[in-house]
Amino acid sequence: MTKWTLLCALICACTSKETDTHADDSASTPPDSGDDTATPDIPSGWGLLADEVGAGSLLSAWTSGENTHMVGGDMHGGPGLRVEYDGSNLCIEADITERALWWIHGNRDGRWVAVGEAGTVLLEEDGTRTRMDIPSEATFYGAWVTADTVTAVGGTVATSVGEVWRHEDGAWSAIATDLPGIAFKIWDGWIVGQNVSYRLTEAGVLEDLGDAGRLLTVRGDGSMVTAVGGVASSLIMQHDGTTWTELSSAGLGQPLNGVWTDTGEDLWVAGNFGTTARIQDGEIHTPDWPVTSHHFHAAWPHSTDEMLFMGGNFMSSGANFATIGRHGPAMDQPEVQPCE
Repeated sequence: MTKWTLLCALICACTSKETDTHADDSASTPPDSGDDTATPDIPSGWGLLADEVGAGSLLSAWTSGENTHMVGGDMHGGPGLRVEYDGSNLCIEADITERALWWIHGNRDGRWVAVGEAGTVLLEEDGTRTRMDIPSEATFYGAWVTADTVTAVGGTVATSVGEVWRHEDGAWSAIATDLPGIAFKIWDGWIVGQNVSYRLTEAGVLEDLGDAGRLLTVRGDGSMVTAVGGVASSLIMQHDGTTWTELSSAGLGQPLNGVWTDTGEDLWVAGNFGTTARIQDGEIHTPDWPVTSHHFHAAWPHSTDEMLFMGGNFMSSGANFATIGRHGPAMDQPEVQPCE
C-alpha cells in the first residue's frame, strides 16, 4: 500500500464501517471558485493570509505570547514544517523534523510540543528544542500538554488501530495500543477518532463514550464539548457530560477537520474545499464563497479578532504546499520569509 493510499484512507475515512467518495482532490469538486491567488491586501472578514507557500501543508497551530506557531509537513514521508505569524509577518522554518508534524499544543508561553508521523515528538521550552519521540511507529495526530504530562493520540491507518501514550516523569508509557479505531485528537482528556470516543481520567483510565461517527477534532467551552468530522458531509457532535447529540451543520456540506471554541466564545469550524464557518448561538455564518478550493485541517485564533485556518493540498498525491485562511480586520498581505 502506497503512502498516498494510506493518507487517503485517513483523511477520506476509507474504513470498514463507512465508504467515502472523496478518493482525491478531484473526486468531489465544488464549482469553480475562480482564481485562488491572494490579492496584495486582505479585506475585512474572510480571506487568505497566504496561499500555496512552503514545501508542506499546515495542520495545526498554537499561540505563544504574540506569535502563532503553525506546524505540518510533507504528507509523502518528507520533513516537518513550521510557520510563524506575529500579526504582521510570516516566516517559514523548513525541515524542522524528519517527518511531518500533525499537532502542536503547549501549556504556557514558551513551551510547546509537536507530534507527528512515526512517533515523532518535538519539545520546545524557552527556546531550547528536545526530541522526545514515542517508541511507536504509529502516527500521532493529537496532543495535550500540561506542566507535568504530555498525552499523545494516534494510530496506524493500515490496521485502523488507535494508540494513546502519556509522557510523565521523563518517560513514555502506553495507555492503550489496540483501540478499535484511530484516535485523532485530544482536548483536556476528551479523545475522538475513527468511530471511537473516550474520556481519559486523571488516573489514566479510558472511559468509552461510544461511537459518535468519524470525528477529527474536539474542543470544549466550559459547558459543552464539541467534536467535528464526517465522511461524505459535515458532522458536528456535542457532548453535555452524559451523551453525544448532533448539532445542525446545514449549509456546510463538506466534511470538517477542525474546530475551535473556548469559554464564552463562538464555535469556529474548518474543513474540505475551503470550508470555514463561525457558529453563533446555533446560527452558521460562512463566507459568500469558499476562500480557496484547498482544504483546511484546523482553526486557531491568533488574537481576539483574528481567526486563522491552517491547511493546503494535504490530500494531493503531488508536492504539498500550505494555505492559510483568515477572518479578521483588513490588513496588508504579509510577505513570507525564512525564519531567522
